[in-house]
Amino acid sequence: MTDPQPWRLATACLLTLAAMGAQAQQKMSYSLFGTVGAAVSNKDYKFQRAIDSDGTFSRDSVLGAQLDVQFTPEWSATVQAKAAPSMRRDSRWDLNASWAFVSWRPNNEWLVRAGKLRIPLYLASENLDVGQSYDLARLPTDMYSIAPTTDVIGLFLTRNWVLGDADLSLDAYTGGARIWNRFYTRDTGASYSEFSTRVSGVVLTWRGDETTLRMGWHHAATQPRGPNGFISTARYNVVMPGVGYYTPEGSPSEISNDIITVGVDQQLPGNWRVMAEVGRNVQHKTDFGANTLGGYVAVLKNLDRWTPYVVVSALKSLGAPKRLQEALSQSSVPAFIPQADVINAGQRMLADAVPFYDQHSLALGTSFSLTPRSKIKAEWLRTWVDKGSIMIDSPAFGASVSDETVDVFSLSYSFAF
Repeated sequence: MTDPQPWRLATACLLTLAAMGAQAQQKMSYSLFGTVGAAVSNKDYKFQRAIDSDGTFSRDSVLGAQLDVQFTPEWSATVQAKAAPSMRRDSRWDLNASWAFVSWRPNNEWLVRAGKLRIPLYLASENLDVGQSYDLARLPTDMYSIAPTTDVIGLFLTRNWVLGDADLSLDAYTGGARIWNRFYTRDTGASYSEFSTRVSGVVLTWRGDETTLRMGWHHAATQPRGPNGFISTARYNVVMPGVGYYTPEGSPSEISNDIITVGVDQQLPGNWRVMAEVGRNVQHKTDFGANTLGGYVAVLKNLDRWTPYVVVSALKSLGAPKRLQEALSQSSVPAFIPQADVINAGQRMLADAVPFYDQHSLALGTSFSLTPRSKIKAEWLRTWVDKGSIMIDSPAFGASVSDETVDVFSLSYSFAF
């Protein structure tokens, strides 16, 4: 079922801009894009929310449209709507206006935008949903999952400099978003909680003929919007020497993250290309948070219409959340303790509540350009899960999945017109 509010927003924006574009001497352009992607793994449990041995089209498929209207040389507007797997529920799709903003460019050096925009977190942030614009079957999840949101409604200010054959741009922004976090526990399954977040940041981007460099700092402050709040930490309760259990302690009204990202995209002689990104997400005010370090290196070789590639990536939890999850995953009391089953169930739920990552991956794939506007992609991905990962829905009531590998096979068709 589709949420009617994003549908109405997208429809209203598209109709309004179409009418304005007709009055703007037909200075209007549009594009359509989409990906039909199938993925299957060698495991019965869910990986990355949707992938299992039954296969799915819900991990990578998306359909979207973009409308750009140029009112004057200085003023323009953009709306982008997409239908994609929901970020609020399992097993459903939503239609959202992912972009809806007005731009004012007083000269070649300055650009001001207001509305809903994509945060320039990653090298591929601007074209994140347009699979035809990149050769990887799936942008590395170990990097492209570190932030609480990729879109905000707010104000963006950009300053551009032309430096010889290269361009340097500085983006500063601030905005807010409603987000839904997925929580999975072995005893209760998947659920979603709603939060509001305020994100501000600065990003510096260098674009040359063969090199793109990007680095940024982003600060997010997040508050709960529903009955489920945050937990500060867990306190250890001693039952007897050598036996105890943890209980949640503290309930901050707000948590915050500082995210630092660095990326490079370099063309090399012989039609080789290297891409690399790293991101550090520093968690504040809670031990039940995503305190992570992630990144990847991708090597691609263009062979006319074929572009084979290899990607190595990793995502690791650090600091207090890592220590807490490891302690909780080992916490249990013996059966002779009163209400031992209830206590141990509570330990499992607390352990599952920590957004813990300890994994690394290898991907081998290729794209094939059917036309200049469409590609077929195929990929084999192997992920080594060391001490655990919340990207896996571990089987109910058992131990969390660890010391295991997951193989994923993906095939997709992407287009942009």
